[in-house]
Amino acid sequence: VSFVDVGQGDCAVVVTPHGKCLIFDTGGVREHMFDIGGRVLVPYLKHENIREVDKIFLTHVHEDHSGGAGAVVKKLRVGEIITAGESRSEYAAAFGIAEEYLPPLRAGRAGEVFKVDGVEVEILFAPSVGTGNEISNVYRVRYGGVSFLITGDLVKAIEAQILREGVDVSSTVLKVGHHGSATSSSEEFLQAVNPKCAVISVGYGNSFGHPRPEVLERLENLPTKIYRTDQDGLIKFRTDGKSVRVETCKRK
Repeated sequence: VSFVDVGQGDCAVVVTPHGKCLIFDTGGVREHMFDIGGRVLVPYLKHENIREVDKIFLTHVHEDHSGGAGAVVKKLRVGEIITAGESRSEYAAAFGIAEEYLPPLRAGRAGEVFKVDGVEVEILFAPSVGTGNEISNVYRVRYGGVSFLITGDLVKAIEAQILREGVDVSSTVLKVGHHGSATSSSEEFLQAVNPKCAVISVGYGNSFGHPRPEVLERLENLPTKIYRTDQDGLIKFRTDGKSVRVETCKRK
């Protein structure tokens, strides 16, 4: 599971034991001012000898999570895209491509489980209505006894809703919500996840002040090992379903 440094955005690439590829969010920038998909994500996939993508799982339609998918769709075969339920026209605009060129695309449903080559993807939360960050899908990727929780830009109110509904969010690795913003990562939610490692996908020198000091403090109090794309670059986890090894490309 590789958390790709896409600047102020999210992107995780999962490669299964026999080489199948799943992507969780694809990075991107507003108004396609820089082609994250074509300049960062697709070259990374090709470097890893990935020529087709089984599924893309998007947390929501915002460009910093879905904009990079356009280049992936243009350059590689994509089997299916799972979304948070926004319209095809919204995704076509976010991807920067015409609707007729979209691959099969549909909304995910809470409780759905996808099994790909021994890797299990469960949708823990999928919104029925809403706009903005609060509609983020939540995915948990599991291989054996090791799991990764992908939260998109999930806000505290929905974190609380998920906990009230009794959803088990415990995971080995947490992709921290909303780039470490204070709008996410309540103490109760972090304790329920209880991750050994936390990944913050965040832009170097970003103007938002992410990650927020109070979020870092909550993570350190768990305790958990914190990785950040703005400091560590590409963050790659390798697991056999029992143990986990981490490799980073620290900035000099």
